[in-house]
Amino acid sequence: MTNDPIVEEVHLIRAELLAQHGGDLRALLRDAQRRTEQTASVGRQVVTGRPRPPHPASLPTKTAG
Repeated sequence: MTNDPIVEEVHLIRAELLAQHGGDLRALLRDAQRRTEQTASVGRQVVTGRPRPPHPASLPTKTAG
């Protein structure tokens, strides 16, 4: 497999961000959400993607009844 410098940089930045939050992914995500809300609160546009449809395995199953 060839090394892609862009992918390597993304992995490095992800590791640095995670280290800044003590390895706690939930803390990293909370901080990202806080920064997104802060950006929106000052009138800057925040672009989001469409929600993904739920994975079939996570859908409730029908039971006979």
